[in-house]
Amino acid sequence: MILTIGEGEVYKGYFMIKNRGEGSIRGLVYSSSFRMRCLEQGFEGNPVRVEFEYDGRGLLPGHVEQGTFTVVCTGGEYTIPFTALIEKPYVMTNYGKVQNTDDFRRLAVKDYTEALKLFRSREFYEVLKYEDKRIFYLYDNMRKWSLDEAAMEEFLVGIKQKECIFLTLPGEGMLFQDVKEITKQTLTVIKNTWGYMPVQIQTEGEFLSVSRNRFTTDDFVGNVYQVDFLVKPDGLHAGRNFGKIHLITPYEILSYDVEVMQNGSYDENHREIEFLMAQVVKEHVSCVAGRMTLDKWTESAVDKVKKMRQIDPLDEYLQLFQAHVYIHGNQIEDAKWILENYNYNRFAIGKNPKVNAYYLYLTALVRGHGSHMDRVIDEVGKIYLRQQDSTMLLLMLLDIDPQYRDKGRRLAALEQHYQNYRTNGVLFLLEAFQCYEEKSLLLKKLGQFEMMVLNFASKYRLISREMAMYVANLASQQKNYSEFLFHILERLYKLYAEPMILNAICTLLIKGNKLDNRYFVWYQRAVNEGFKIAQLYEYYMSTIEEDDVREALPKSIFLYFMHGNTLNYKKAALLYANLITYEENASDLYISYREQMVAFAWEQLMKRHITESLKVIYKKFCTEEEMTGERLEAMRDICHAYLVKTKVHNLKCALVIEKDGTVKQRIPYRPDGMIVYLYDKEARIIWQTMDGGYHTDSIAFETKRLFYEPRYLEMCKKYMSRISNWGAENNKLEVNFENIRKNGIRAFDEKEVFRLCSKTIREEDYDEDEFMLYLSYELFKRQQYDKMTLTYLADYYCGSTRNMKVLWKVAKDYGIAVTKLGERIITQMLFSEDMFAEEDIFIDYYLNGNPYFRLKQAYLAYVSREYVVYGRNVGASIFDIIMNEEKNDEDLADICKVALLKRFAGKEYGEEEGEILHRFLREMCERQLVFPFYMEYEESWLREAQIYDKTMVSFQASHGGRVRITYKMRRGDVEDLAIRQRV
Repeated sequence: MILTIGEGEVYKGYFMIKNRGEGSIRGLVYSSSFRMRCLEQGFEGNPVRVEFEYDGRGLLPGHVEQGTFTVVCTGGEYTIPFTALIEKPYVMTNYGKVQNTDDFRRLAVKDYTEALKLFRSREFYEVLKYEDKRIFYLYDNMRKWSLDEAAMEEFLVGIKQKECIFLTLPGEGMLFQDVKEITKQTLTVIKNTWGYMPVQIQTEGEFLSVSRNRFTTDDFVGNVYQVDFLVKPDGLHAGRNFGKIHLITPYEILSYDVEVMQNGSYDENHREIEFLMAQVVKEHVSCVAGRMTLDKWTESAVDKVKKMRQIDPLDEYLQLFQAHVYIHGNQIEDAKWILENYNYNRFAIGKNPKVNAYYLYLTALVRGHGSHMDRVIDEVGKIYLRQQDSTMLLLMLLDIDPQYRDKGRRLAALEQHYQNYRTNGVLFLLEAFQCYEEKSLLLKKLGQFEMMVLNFASKYRLISREMAMYVANLASQQKNYSEFLFHILERLYKLYAEPMILNAICTLLIKGNKLDNRYFVWYQRAVNEGFKIAQLYEYYMSTIEEDDVREALPKSIFLYFMHGNTLNYKKAALLYANLITYEENASDLYISYREQMVAFAWEQLMKRHITESLKVIYKKFCTEEEMTGERLEAMRDICHAYLVKTKVHNLKCALVIEKDGTVKQRIPYRPDGMIVYLYDKEARIIWQTMDGGYHTDSIAFETKRLFYEPRYLEMCKKYMSRISNWGAENNKLEVNFENIRKNGIRAFDEKEVFRLCSKTIREEDYDEDEFMLYLSYELFKRQQYDKMTLTYLADYYCGSTRNMKVLWKVAKDYGIAVTKLGERIITQMLFSEDMFAEEDIFIDYYLNGNPYFRLKQAYLAYVSREYVVYGRNVGASIFDIIMNEEKNDEDLADICKVALLKRFAGKEYGEEEGEILHRFLREMCERQLVFPFYMEYEESWLREAQIYDKTMVSFQASHGGRVRITYKMRRGDVEDLAIRQRV
C-alpha cells in the first residue's frame, strides 16, 4: 500500500481480508510503526474490514516511512507492506495543483493572470514552504515591497525559472528624404521570451512623435510589437535632420536613429572662405612670433586670398584684404594697383561704411603721413562713433591715430572695448598682447581681459621667458583660484619649465583646494624640487593614487608626517603601506612610525575599512595573539567584503537578503561601485531603482572580493564555530519521548535515544507501552540494545513470528529469560498454523518453566499431526517430551500416541518404552485408529490387536473428501477375478 498523506494530517484507510473458502477467519493485526494504528487489533468474520490510521502530524514533506502490517490469523501469517509518503502542501488552481516553483512557472506560461493571482495571495507561502530558503525569503521580502506584474517577473527571474526579457530592433536606423507631408512608419520590436515588462518610449527631435509613449509585453503579438511613429515636416529644416526613438526598459535603453534629408543640395564650399581666412590670420600670428618669415607669409596669404576671390569674385572686402596683404608684405605697387582699380564712391560711403573705411585706411597706409592721413583718421573716427561695436574700425584707428601711440592709452581702449563687447578675435588679442610685450609694467592685475590676452598668447606660444616669469609672479599673488589662470600657467610651464612657474601653479592649486588625481603631477614636481609651500605634502598625499605608486615615497614625506597627520584613512594607509613595503630602505623611519601604524591598523579594522594599502597593514600587524572577539568579527566582515559594480543606471541602492531572510544592508548606489558584505553564498543582492522598483538577477553586476587571506578566514571560522556551537548547544532539541514522538527517531542520535530508553526502563520499572516497545525494537534492529531493553522486549513485544524469533535468539544468547516470549511465539504459530523452526523455542519453553498445559498439549498434538500426516521431520526431543508426558500421567491427544508409534515402528526401544508403546497400540486399535506402520511391531502385539493377518491400505485426503478404492481379492493360490469398489 502507498499512502500519500498531507502535511500534519491523520490518514484514515482500510484493507480487506477474505477467506476464499467457507467459514470465518479470526486473528490479530500488528503494525511495525507506532504512527500506524489499527482501530481494532483483533478481527473475526469473512470478509473482514481492517480500519487503520496513520498519524502524520509533526512530519515534514518528503518524509517516507516503509513499514508492514503483520496479519496473524487462522489462515496463516501474512505481511502487508505499506509506504507512507508525506507530500508537500499545494494550492489548487484552475489548471490543477501547484506544489512547487516548477508548477508555478508552468502556470505562468499558461495563464499569467492566474499565476499573478496566486502570487499575490498568502496561499503562495504554502507552495514555497519547502522550497529552497533563498526562494522563500525572496518572496517574503517582495511581499513587503510590491506584488505587481513586474514583481512576479523579477521573482521568476530571481529563482531561475525564466530568463530576463530583452528587446531587439531591426537594424540601427531609418532614412527619409524630402518629407512633404506627415508620414507614418512602424518600428518592429522583438522580445526574446515570455513574461512581463513595461517599456517607455521617448523621442528625440521635434519632427518625431509616437502614438503612445508606453507599452508592455502584454501588447505583443507573439514575440513582436509594432511601434507606430510619425515624421512631421513642420519640425524639419533644410539639410540633414537627426532624431532618435528611445525604448526604455528597466534593464537597458535601446535607441533607433531616424534621419531625414530635406531639400536635397548641400554646399560643400559654404565655409571655405572662413577656413582660408582663419589660416591667413593664424599664419600671421606665427609670423609675428618669428616662426615664419614675412615673405613666406605674404606668398601664402596671397595664394589663399586669390582662392577666396575665386569662390566669391564680387566680394569687395576680399579685394581690399588682398591689397592689405600686399601692404603688410611690403609689396606696395601691387597694393596700389588693386586700390586704383577699386570702385570707390565717397558719396556712397554710408551704404557700406566698414568696407569704405577699410579702403580709406589702406590708402592712408600707402600714402603715409600728411593731410590725407588726417582726413582718413577723421572719416574713420566718424564711422567708429556710429559703429563702436566694430573691432575692425577700432584696430584701424589704433594703427593710424597718433593719440594711440601711447601703449597705455592703446591698451585702455582695447580693454574698454572688451568690457563693452566681449571681443575675443585673434587680431584684437594680438594687438593687446603686443602692448604688454612692449611694456610689461602695464600688466598690473590678472582680470578677465588680461587672462584672455595671456591665454591667447600662451596658446600661440607668443610669451617670452621674461614675460612668463612676470606672469607667474603675478599669479602667485592671487587670492582666489582661477581655472583659466591655471591653464595659462600650465602652458607656460610647458614652454619654460621654471621653478617659479611651478611654484605659482602649486600655490594656485592649493588655494583652489584641488584634490583630483590629475593635479598630483604638479604636487609631485614641487615635492621633488623641495619646495616649502604650506600644505604641499598634504595635497601631495591627497591627490596620489595607489596605482601611481611604484616605488618608495620621498623621504621628506615621511619626515613631514612623522609626528601625526590629518590625512583621510585611504591616504594615511597608502603612506604606511609604502613604508612597510620598502622597510629595508628606511628602517629608522619604520621604527619611529610603528606605534602609530599599529594603532591605525586596529582603528581601521574596527571601522571595517579595506583598501589595497590596508591589506598590507593588516597582514603586518593583525596577529592571532592580539585578536579579540570584536576584532575577529570586524576581520570577518572585511574578509567577506565585495566591490559590486553594475552598468545599469537609475538605481537608488542595493539591498542584501541574508541567509536567514533578513535585510540588514542597504547600500546607496555609486557609479564607481559599492562595498557589500556577502557572508554566505545563499545571500542575494536586490536592486532598488529610483522609481521604487525592485530587481533581482535581471540586473547584471560584477563582484570583486576585496580581501582574501586564508589565515584570517581560518581565525574567523574558529571564532564563529565557537559561538555557533555554544548557540547550537542551547538550541539543540532535547532528547525526550515527546520530541521523539513528534519528530521521529531519525531526528536524533540513535545512541542518545537508546540511552534514554534503557535508563527509563531501568529506573522506572516501565510497564508495557506501545511507544516504548516501538522505540526499543527499532533500536534493536539498528543493533542498539542492552540487557535491560532486551528484557523489556522479551516480556512485552508482539509482532511477526519471524521478528520475535530473531529477538528470542539474541535474548537467549544474552542469558535473558525468554519463557514469556517463547510462549507468545508458540501461541501465535499454533493460532496461524504456520510452524517453522520452532522446536528449540518449545523445548526451552518446556524445560525452563511451568508450561501452560493447554499450550503444551496443543503444540504436541500439532507437531504429531504434521509428523504423521505430512511426514514432517521432528526432532527426537519432541518424542522424548511426549514419552515423558505419558510417564507423568499427563493427558495426551491420540495423535501424539500415533506419532510415538510411528516414531518407534521397526526401531529398538527399552522395556519401559515398550510397555507404553504396547498400551498405545492396543488403545489405538480399539479406537479404530489403525495405520500400516503398526505391522512393524511384535507379532504378539498384532495378534492381540487382531490385525496380524490384515492388509492395510492408507490414503490421505482433505476433510470431507471422498476416495474410491478399486481392489481384487486373492485367497490362497486362487485369485478372485472380480473387481470391487468401495467409497
